[in-house]
Amino acid sequence: MTIFKLSKQVILLLLLSLTFSCQTKKEQKPYNVLFIAVDDLRTELNCYGASHIKSPNIDKLADNGIRFTNAHVQQAICMASRASIMSGIRPEKLGVYTGESVKDIMPEVLTMNKFFEQNGYEIASAGKIYHYTEDTKAQFGDTYIEPVSSWKAKGYVTKEGFKSLELTTKPGNGLAFETAEVHDTIYPDGLNTLNAMRKLEDLKKNDKPFFMAFGLIKPHLPFNAPQKYWDMYPEASVKLSELSERPENSSKYTMRYGGELGNYYGMPKLFEDVQDSTAITLRRGYYACVSYIDAQIGKLVNKLDELGLKENTIIVLWGDHGYKLGDYNSWCKWSNMNIDTNIPLIINVPNGVKSEVYTHPVEALDMYPTLAELCQLKQPAHLEGKSLVSILNNPKQEPKSKSYAYSVWPDNRWNYDKTIMGYSVTDNRFNYVEWVKLDTGEVLERELYDHLNDPKETINVIADNQYKNIILELGEKVKFKKETTDHNHNFKNLK
Repeated sequence: MTIFKLSKQVILLLLLSLTFSCQTKKEQKPYNVLFIAVDDLRTELNCYGASHIKSPNIDKLADNGIRFTNAHVQQAICMASRASIMSGIRPEKLGVYTGESVKDIMPEVLTMNKFFEQNGYEIASAGKIYHYTEDTKAQFGDTYIEPVSSWKAKGYVTKEGFKSLELTTKPGNGLAFETAEVHDTIYPDGLNTLNAMRKLEDLKKNDKPFFMAFGLIKPHLPFNAPQKYWDMYPEASVKLSELSERPENSSKYTMRYGGELGNYYGMPKLFEDVQDSTAITLRRGYYACVSYIDAQIGKLVNKLDELGLKENTIIVLWGDHGYKLGDYNSWCKWSNMNIDTNIPLIINVPNGVKSEVYTHPVEALDMYPTLAELCQLKQPAHLEGKSLVSILNNPKQEPKSKSYAYSVWPDNRWNYDKTIMGYSVTDNRFNYVEWVKLDTGEVLERELYDHLNDPKETINVIADNQYKNIILELGEKVKFKKETTDHNHNFKNLK
């Protein structure tokens, strides 16, 4: 008889516990999202193994979440990368790879910010998220916080900077670097951070969950930052890149030489070498800008915490592509090389797994479906990425099947009849690239880089017979992407 009474008590307790659990789950507030984009940020960060870089606030985010070491953008250029991430669509579709505006190429697509807005979220934007201001204003409307600038052009605040704007042949592009003894808010990223912090205070007052997209412009050229960040990197401590030569056996399409650097006043033009002294200054300026934006990230996250919002806010930090700082005797981005496609990606989920690293390939496209699932929202059908939620829950678990990341780089991107498309597929060890005449499908060049034996991609081993099986495997992956994509988008007269 006593046993029967105890059983009834146990059952009652279980029912009460289940009821309380369901009520708790039902009453749980929807997650907020703080979506932090950083322009031209390569994985040269302290938390990614670069101990010479001072990035304590990004390092703290890595300690509080999952750090992805093998994350790749789908095209290593600001315009197309950001459009792809925000739309959830690969660059080779709809003509995204041309770098034209979202407004012109895919006006009807449900972008990430519009998706959250449709699902009852308050949205807001400060800094650079979309490449074009016209897209930012179309996407965010009055919720985009436009700064009242105290600078000229791309962020010049000194007399020397102003003067250079009069001497350059490229409007808006003056000196390639600048420093001044000024407060952080005198340069664009500092002021955008202050505006974002103030916006968080407004969002705190609202009962609705929020999606805030916050974009830092540095370390994009020009490398302009307050003097105190330059002081963190004495000139004698800055070294030249160890990668002084282009990859052995690489093709003529593998990479460009000068990129956009030559558009700035006093910089060498295309195919001209950058002097060592100039390269040191440029690298120093880039590092200073990294520490400058790191400080802004710290301020914003601290504000989130101060307002009591951090405990219910997903934080995502991402770069829009990698970057070359004289590596391979080249500058900037624009290639299918790992140094250009590999990005920092850090995700913090409230009460989630902390201080873990995931080394298998993931794509920048995966952020959209991941955030949708984390926020318990139905994913739009057009998304081409995959959710990373299972990885965030258990990053130590091996994937059930081999994973790949894809990227493209188009040579002569605005002329369909002459476009040579570089298709890249990366797995846990290799980067395989095919250069294809887009209108005919003819394969002109191929490349293979073995990251186990050659992590810095210095030798194209495509002709080495020992790799024939992996070449067949990765070649099939590229073939499938080509055959399942309609590349003729009727945009032949865009430029």
